[in-house]
Amino acid sequence: MSQQEDNELKRLQRRITFAALMLAGVFVIGVVGYHVIGGPEHSWLDAIYMTTVVLTTTGIREVVPTTSTAGAIFTTALLLFGATAAVYTLSMITAFVVEGDMTKGFRRRRMQKRIDSMQGHFIVCGAGQTGTSVLRELTLTDRECVVIEHSHEHISELSHAFPAVAVLHGDCSDDETLTRAGVQRAAGIVICTDDDKNALVTTVLARQLCPTIRVVARATNDKAASRLRQAGADGVVSPAQIGGMRLASELIRPSVVGFLDQMLRDTNKNLRLEDVPVTSGSPLAGQDVASLKLHEYGTGLLLLAVRTGEGEYMFNPPAATRVQPGSFLIAMGDPVSVQHLRAVAAPESVTA
Repeated sequence: MSQQEDNELKRLQRRITFAALMLAGVFVIGVVGYHVIGGPEHSWLDAIYMTTVVLTTTGIREVVPTTSTAGAIFTTALLLFGATAAVYTLSMITAFVVEGDMTKGFRRRRMQKRIDSMQGHFIVCGAGQTGTSVLRELTLTDRECVVIEHSHEHISELSHAFPAVAVLHGDCSDDETLTRAGVQRAAGIVICTDDDKNALVTTVLARQLCPTIRVVARATNDKAASRLRQAGADGVVSPAQIGGMRLASELIRPSVVGFLDQMLRDTNKNLRLEDVPVTSGSPLAGQDVASLKLHEYGTGLLLLAVRTGEGEYMFNPPAATRVQPGSFLIAMGDPVSVQHLRAVAAPESVTA
C-alpha cells in the first residue's frame, strides 16, 4: 500500500471513529435525559431501554412517559440528533468498506506486520519480466523476499503467480518505501527497473540505509553500469551483455547450456549452484577438503570450488586444500541440502 493510500485509509478511520463517538455521545445524553425525566420511579435500565427504542425508531412501547412538555421536546431532539448521528456513522462505515476496501486494508496491514518480522530477506525492486524471473528463483530456493512495484497491473499478476510473497505498492527510489520493505534488516536488494536514474537513486538510498546490504542492479548500458558501481552497487548486470553471451554459448557450446537449463528448470531435483560462507565459529573452518564429508549434509552435494578470503577461486580443489574462515564453498545441490550445509558452515547467521 502506498503512503497516499495509507494516509487516506487513516483519514477514513478517523472519520469513522468521530462518527461512532458522536453516536455514543447522543446515546449517553439520551440515557441521562430519560433518567432525569423519568424520576426516581424509573431505573437506569429503563432509561437505556427508552433511549434504544427512540434511536432505533422501533416504537415498541414507552417505559418512561413522554407526555410532559419536557419529555416531548427531549424525545424530538433526541430523534433528530440520533437519526443524524446514526445515518452519518452508517455512511462512514459504508465508505470504509467500499472506498477504503476494508478487506484489502486489513490484508495489507497483516502483510506489513509480516514484513516487519522479516530478517535477512531479499528485496526485489520492479516486477516486470526481469523482476519476475528473479522472484521465481528466490522462491524456488526458499528465500524470503519482498517486492516493490508501482504498477497495479503487475501487482495483480504477482498476487496470482506468487500469492505467498509480500508485495508493496510504491516507488523503490523513495526512502520511506525502502524502509517499509525492511531494507535495514535485509540481506540483499536487486533493482530490476529499466530506468537507470531510478536504479541509481535506489542504489544510493539502499547503501545509505543499510551499509552492509548486498546491492545488485540492472543497467541498460556500460555507462550506467559504471555509475551504479560508483554509487555502491556490489553487482551490476546488463541484460544485453548477458543475452549476447547466452547467444554465443548456444552457438558454440549447446551441451553446456542445455545442462545448465536442465538444472535450473528441473522442478523435481531443483539443483542449484550456491556459495556457502565459512565463518570462524564453524566446525568446517580449518579442515581440508577431504574431511568435509559433504554427503552428511545432503545427498548429491558436490563441491565445485573454494573461494578464498582474498577472492581467489580454486576450481576442483585438491583433497589437501585447507578451508579457512572467511572463505566460500561453491557447491551444487538441492536447496534443502545447501541449507543444511549453510547452517553448519555459518552457524552464527542461523542463531542470530
